[in-house]
Amino acid sequence: MAVESTAPQTQTPQIPEQTYSELTVRALVSGLLVGSLIGASNVCIGLKIGWTFGASITAAVISFALFKAMSGMLSRPYGAKENLITATAGSAAGTMASAGGFVACIPALELYLRETQGPGHDLTYLQLVIWAIAIAFLGVFFAVPLRKQMVVREKLRYPSGTAAAETIRAMYSSGEEAVKKAKILFYGALAAAVIKILVSIKPLGLGHFSDFSLDDIGLTSVAILGIPLASLRMGISLSPMMLGAGILVGNKVGWSLFLGSILAWGVGAPILVDTGIVVPKDPNNVYLAAFRWLLWPGVALMVAAGFASLAMQYKTIGNTFGSFKKLIQGRKVEAQAGDEDDAPDPFPIKWWAVGMVFATTLTTVLAQVYFNIPAWMGILAVILSFLIASIAVRATGETDINPVGAMGKITQVVYGALDPGQIPTNLMAAGITAAGASQSGDLMHDLKAGYMLKVSIRKQVIAQLVGVIVGVFTAAAVYRLLTAAYQIPGDDFTGPAVMAWHAMAQLLADGIKSLPAHAMTAATIGAIIGFAMPFVAKIKGVGKWLPSPIALGIAFMVTPYSALSMWLGAVITSYYTKKDPDMVDRYGASMASGLIAGEGLMMVVVAIMLIFGVSWIS
Repeated sequence: MAVESTAPQTQTPQIPEQTYSELTVRALVSGLLVGSLIGASNVCIGLKIGWTFGASITAAVISFALFKAMSGMLSRPYGAKENLITATAGSAAGTMASAGGFVACIPALELYLRETQGPGHDLTYLQLVIWAIAIAFLGVFFAVPLRKQMVVREKLRYPSGTAAAETIRAMYSSGEEAVKKAKILFYGALAAAVIKILVSIKPLGLGHFSDFSLDDIGLTSVAILGIPLASLRMGISLSPMMLGAGILVGNKVGWSLFLGSILAWGVGAPILVDTGIVVPKDPNNVYLAAFRWLLWPGVALMVAAGFASLAMQYKTIGNTFGSFKKLIQGRKVEAQAGDEDDAPDPFPIKWWAVGMVFATTLTTVLAQVYFNIPAWMGILAVILSFLIASIAVRATGETDINPVGAMGKITQVVYGALDPGQIPTNLMAAGITAAGASQSGDLMHDLKAGYMLKVSIRKQVIAQLVGVIVGVFTAAAVYRLLTAAYQIPGDDFTGPAVMAWHAMAQLLADGIKSLPAHAMTAATIGAIIGFAMPFVAKIKGVGKWLPSPIALGIAFMVTPYSALSMWLGAVITSYYTKKDPDMVDRYGASMASGLIAGEGLMMVVVAIMLIFGVSWIS
């Protein structure tokens, strides 16, 4: 949750000057620890709702509170610049859930392999780790040459990066607030973990409290066109993770999820079954049968809205290519007013060149070895990914929204034309683009904070690279644990982003014949609505009443239990915001992060117990 400072620059709290190197072992270790834990929970929540959340501010707050508590044992103070190195390493590690493809392209590829070749053709853990490092490194090196133009010259806002810098300044002005936020996060995580383990213990019989519909509280006569609500998964999940996600996504997205869930599962699914368009094999699981139909209008709505939003950013795209021209001119560009860049220790151009060649070569070779993607297509994917990531970096700098999904879909369309019918090529080429957009956007926020706090660019990039390397081991391990214990996509992890990527690749490979009966009509309507919504939202006085098209589409692909629970979290937060907006603004994100991390980490523990055959765990 990015919070922009409204105080004038002259009133910004001053922090003590740090006289020693900010790239310390303690800064890296604390950031990697927090980032890896958040990355683990991001894999869980990403496979549930298709979104992941940042780790930068959380890593900064927790590490500050930890070292403040240990201040009497430290040989020197834990400085503000060290804190930003912690945040940089933590955000890099936490982002590996999405940058590594563990919530989208990787499970989508493995779903395709299971469908076409049967079980047992998944990537190994080592393959996952090496591939994720290669493509994430690309994203890091994509960002480095763009920093000067976008952060220094154009001074793009990068709201999350600005918020991180302001948070660090505030903590070093008055540290008690950070300690309180860390305590709230810890207690929220502890409560969420306890709730998750209690509902997972079979003998306690509390499992039905995690997901319940009106049927479960005695209103058994409640049905829609004769379909019991439990069969539609219509109800509320008292999942701390979902409630925490609802706190973070906000009121508009929460109500958009509510509306989409009612339209899809309260109206659409019953009509589909009643008219015979969808015939469920199991009357107690209408959700699964209807899902395979409803995902198409949901995907179409999301993709079309993403492309429309991208089209509306034509100035952003034009400015991006204008930046390329200035970068190419390089030394010929005269210094401009406001160009002063007093951040020390720039990243050496030779290091960047070596890193870029290494990451490109490794990605291209692995793409050919693992996925049979020809070398020229791999190199083209890297070049295309750099251009697209540059647009994403500017978009997130201006709006704080990194359009990773839309960026990936562009590559899917390109490779659908270049290599038709090849779903692995389609998915993994797009995975390169998504990783580039994800990691470059993440690093650029940190570089913005570093520019504000005068932190070494070289050391931030090193911290980001270390975060990628360490974070991927945790993210890949959690992903493999979950796939060993659960079916993905499945009842516990519906994988909306997985299904969106898989559906797009399948449609490009097989054409409209791959769609269920009448789904093409619904997809067309969804695409028209999705494409129109961003334009209509620009009309004065209209935008605030329109739902979020992305959230609306997501609701067609997650269980109503999850969507309505996020709505509940958003509604509760809205209620308390009206009563005490300052309290919610200061502590809401900490509580939400704790709830997500606590349940996410306990889900990993439960998965391990399931793998080892613990009989009293469900």
